[in-house]
Amino acid sequence: MPSLPLYDLNKKKVGNIDLKDAVFAGEIRPHLLNDAVRAQIAWRYEYRTANSLTRSEVAGTGKKMYKQKGTGQARHGDEKSPTFVGGGKAHGPKPRRVRHKINKKVMKAALVTALSLNQKEDRLFIVDKLELAKPSTKAVKDCFKAFDFESVLVVNSGDIDSEKFFNQSIKNLDKVKFLRPEGVNVFDILKYKNLLISSKAAEKIMERLSHV
Repeated sequence: MPSLPLYDLNKKKVGNIDLKDAVFAGEIRPHLLNDAVRAQIAWRYEYRTANSLTRSEVAGTGKKMYKQKGTGQARHGDEKSPTFVGGGKAHGPKPRRVRHKINKKVMKAALVTALSLNQKEDRLFIVDKLELAKPSTKAVKDCFKAFDFESVLVVNSGDIDSEKFFNQSIKNLDKVKFLRPEGVNVFDILKYKNLLISSKAAEKIMERLSHV
């Protein structure tokens, strides 16, 4: 069971926190990360709405442009041919569903891999409380400066007002994203360089994933 330092908002150590091996020190399986990210992207754009018009759908006359022979030009049908500007599109995109199936057990295993990878590479930081007395972007920037974050995914519960104030203060910052414990996912963990989690949120994540 890994024991990580427990910090305050100024990155001063206030104790240690024990994390479950099954969640934060699991087996690193990189191929699961690829499967999980592909699945999340597919879910995001599950229904593609791009719809090009074929020559039977574009507006225009169906009359033959000119006689078949004797003009010295190529033989054409009507002006809706794909070879002309304004004509129909040959083999263009049509509305369709895109799916990449992945079962829940594999997705959870991928999430464990992502969390464990951050822990192994010292990019996971646990803070006792991510709370503010009032919304303050400056206070959050000072916190991130103390941890020397370039980009960070923040996981906080937001169960009480002081946690909500911290979460609200993140919204105006670049390269920062806030998620609740139940929303933690592989795509966002990999997207951001660091992972900052409150102790309460860490407990909820362990409860969610300990039975993978």
